[in-house]
Amino acid sequence: MADMKPQIGLWSTVAIGMAAMLGAGVFVVFRDAYRLAGPWFYLALFVAALVASLNAASVYQLARQVDRPGGTYAYARVYQNDHWSFAAGFAFVFGKIGSIAAIALVFGEYAFPQNKQVVAVVAIFTMVLVNILGIQRTAGVAAVLAITTTGFLLFAISVAPTFQGHSAPAPAHAFDGLTPFSVLTAASVIFFAFAGYARVATLGNEVREAKRNVPKAIAISLSSVLLIYLGLAISLQFVLGHSIVTTEAPFMAYFSLLNLKLDWLVLIVASAASLGSILALLAGVSRTAAEMASDAELPAFFKLRNRFSAPWVAEVVIALGASALVTIGNLSWVIGFSSFSVLFYYAIAHLSALGQPKTQRLLPVALPILGLILCAVLAFSVPGPAAAVSTVILVAVMAIRWVAKRGKRQLS
Repeated sequence: MADMKPQIGLWSTVAIGMAAMLGAGVFVVFRDAYRLAGPWFYLALFVAALVASLNAASVYQLARQVDRPGGTYAYARVYQNDHWSFAAGFAFVFGKIGSIAAIALVFGEYAFPQNKQVVAVVAIFTMVLVNILGIQRTAGVAAVLAITTTGFLLFAISVAPTFQGHSAPAPAHAFDGLTPFSVLTAASVIFFAFAGYARVATLGNEVREAKRNVPKAIAISLSSVLLIYLGLAISLQFVLGHSIVTTEAPFMAYFSLLNLKLDWLVLIVASAASLGSILALLAGVSRTAAEMASDAELPAFFKLRNRFSAPWVAEVVIALGASALVTIGNLSWVIGFSSFSVLFYYAIAHLSALGQPKTQRLLPVALPILGLILCAVLAFSVPGPAAAVSTVILVAVMAIRWVAKRGKRQLS
């Protein structure tokens, strides 16, 4: 795209990646995952982290060669074919619209629970306005929100050693029926909190020296968040014990047990983290949609950009879709839909990495193979009906596309 100019550097790109990960997910998934995995929680966390790391490794390798915006959609178009590319793009857009809706609902629950749906919609369109004003403003706001959230989480970890009480025992029958599949489901839920590090890859050549800075930003943001999540998981369990299973607001209960009256701070940071994640999600999803439109995979109006090079039509349409989900979506099921679609998206990233010539590979071929297998396993372990429904939707969309493409060929 001729009018695209690199606008942001390495650390702004890292900020967008961290803002995408350190969003609302961290405030909800640990509790839900602990309910599912119980004493096997750390195994679930390890599996989620392993899958995230393998995904990042393949994206790192791909981003070193392709600087076009769109992330896996663009990579699959180079190293696989337009069918896999379209599937990746659709899965990403579909899944991340669900993520935006889920995170906006969490923001509404924290900021104004009496009217959470209205507040969620207002938050989405406020972030759309920031993005429409250009990626530089997006990066600036993301940096502030990422620093705020990171500082809060590090503070939460640092005060854990001051706890003088005794961790709560497990409620009776809390973990009855626990199976290995439950651990995998918990891992798929935790993965929701990791799904953000490759958002920077969707920015492509809007990043200065993209082939160098995008892979670096992925590695820095993911490794930083991995350490924060591990420290946070240990701290929450140390203070809350098994009571985390029944605690609706884990961070508020956490600080209360530490005799710190910081409910107001939790509200502010949870809100800021949610807004940062919505902002980064909108930036990545809209650019993927714009790239798909430039390849005639979506209607042409999706690729329209304003004088700030922002794909404003795609931003607005995606915001409308997320707002619709806000009014009808069940939070846990929406997370399931998001995780399934994103895991499918990364499975195609691994296929793309396997399609690279040997001269372009930086990592052993076994890593994308293992990543592909684990993505498939976790995708079909997500909670609720997400796996079945998403599979049907994906197959239907691919069939419609095939029929449409065949019709065009016959007419020509």
